[in-house]
Amino acid sequence: MMKMPVSPGPGLKSFSGTETEGGKQATRSKSLFSGFSLLESLISLSLSLFILISALEVMTQAKRIYSRSQSEQETALGAAVALEKIREDLEQAGAGLDGHRPEADCWPIKVENSVISMYSGDITVKLAADIEAGQTSVLIIPWSGSDSKLRAGRTILFAGQGRIELVRITGVLNDRLIVSPAFSSSFRAAESAAYLLETVELYLDSKQSILRRRVNGTSGQPLLEEVSSFEPAYDQPGNLVSIRLGTGPRKEKSHELLFYPKNTAGT
Repeated sequence: MMKMPVSPGPGLKSFSGTETEGGKQATRSKSLFSGFSLLESLISLSLSLFILISALEVMTQAKRIYSRSQSEQETALGAAVALEKIREDLEQAGAGLDGHRPEADCWPIKVENSVISMYSGDITVKLAADIEAGQTSVLIIPWSGSDSKLRAGRTILFAGQGRIELVRITGVLNDRLIVSPAFSSSFRAAESAAYLLETVELYLDSKQSILRRRVNGTSGQPLLEEVSSFEPAYDQPGNLVSIRLGTGPRKEKSHELLFYPKNTAGT
């Protein structure tokens, strides 16, 4: 029997065509994803670097703003603590003196040359002998711990027989105090009282921009840093103390305290 040649059917032709198209598609895909050109790589790197620098700049600015805000909060908190300490000193002014007050302006609170001084009674000193006018020494009855309290530079208020005087200790010899100036009045020991004063001074150290607190003539201790201005004032008739603080190295921020000292002597 003679065999008839079989022509390829539609399926075979379609398969061959599909294979050919698949080969072209694979070749085309391989050509499309072969990689980036040098120009494209440079542009991508430049954009990435720009984005990175921008992000770093934003982070730096945010950190700077945060640090400034934190510094301002710390300064404000420090100012609040300092004003509270000043309020405590003002509240203590005039206490422990049994109402005795020397004939001095604005005593026991004095403001002079932007320095505010506050006086209060620390310890009552007992006299061992009478005091005569013109005398420059005082005989006292010592007590336990008197050596640490009685020292040159401290002030004593003497009151008795309707007279009041303030003298400063210039030396201590056992139970005898050397004072200045000389007494202008006489005091009987049995009818007089002597008050060793505690003196608190607040002043601005302008060279270091530090508000300092000095007690009994000792070296001033830092109370608040970064202080640009300090303005104390005392209205004696109204018995009103005002304290104004300016803080901040660049932009000054103002803080204010108004206080009526209740223990001022003679009120």
